This record gives sequence, structure tokens and C-alpha cells, in this order.
Amino acid sequence: MASYRAVNAVVSALEAYLKTRLPDALSAGTVNANVRVLGSKDVSKPLNGTFLGIYLHRVMLDANGRNRYLQSATAGAAPQPELPVNLHLLLVACASSASVEQDLMAWAMQELASAVTLDVSHVGANDPRWSEVESVQVQAEEMSTEDLFRIWDVFEAKYTLCVPYVIKTVRLLPDPLVEPEPPVKTRILAVGEANE
Repeated sequence: MASYRAVNAVVSALEAYLKTRLPDALSAGTVNANVRVLGSKDVSKPLNGTFLGIYLHRVMLDANGRNRYLQSATAGAAPQPELPVNLHLLLVACASSASVEQDLMAWAMQELASAVTLDVSHVGANDPRWSEVESVQVQAEEMSTEDLFRIWDVFEAKYTLCVPYVIKTVRLLPDPLVEPEPPVKTRILAVGEANE
């Protein structure tokens, strides 16, 4: 299972996935668009430039797996608890013209239409604890207009074309419980002659 670095690793893997597929018609010439991850600091000011942004706006426990224990790979070891999380994203198209903004979003939606799967080949470099049998899927998500506008209400950036997606399910391995050490029963003090 993955470490705490998996959340960032998965979002970065999605960014790399889309960057490698960005068509020349959008990435070169006068359009000169790119793909980038947006953080809270980025949306706290007006958005400028031509890009497709990936903004992680919520991380939630997966209700279907939160009390599940997985069998350990080590023979005889106790099952390990799983911390499954889903990553809720907004794809944000930003451009100076409506046609480029629409093209960027339509292209991204077309790329992600077949429920893209990210596995160890995409994520492993950023999270060495990612297992070879683990994978996540990027899927379109339903979101009401009211919920979408609530998110944008807290941004300093003005509303721009966006579509919600979810990445299911990143399985984090909680830190193992530390067994308490036995109590101290004896103390040994070094005694000797003082050096002058």
C-alpha cells in the first residue's frame, strides 16, 4: 500500500499523463497552453495564462473500504488496516479566448473519457511504497451547480470553465502501531576516577 506521498504522487501522475498527450495544436504556436497542478495559493489570486489546471479541492475517506483490513504479504503477519481515500479534483481551463478555453476542456474530457487508470508505472517514482498491484481510476464526477459555485466563492480567482473529476481509490497504509518498550528495571552508572 502507498505512503502519505501517494496523494501528491497521483495528482502529479495525472498532470504528467495529460502533459504527454497535449496536442501540438494546443501546446505550440500562438495558443502555447500547458497542463499544471493548482494549489490553494494559485486560486487565491486571479488566474492568468493559457493552461488546463488540476485543482485538488477535497480528499475524502472511501466509505466502502474504510474498515477493511488487508492480508499482509508476510506469512503469518496480522492483517493491515487500510486508509482508502478518494481525491476530488476540478479540471480548470484558463485562456484569453473562449474557443481555446473550450478546446482545452473538451480535449481533457476526451482524454479522460475512458476512465484512465494510473498504476505503479505512473506513480512509483514519487511513492516508492506504491505496490505493483495497486492502481487508481480517474472518473468524471457529478457535482451540483450550487456546490461548484460554493467552491469558487472562496477563491479570489474569477469563475472559469471547470469540470469535476474523482480519483478512486488511493489506499494509504497507516503507520504501524509502535509497541511500547519494556519498563526500565535497572540503571547502570559509569563510575571511575576523575581525570585531572
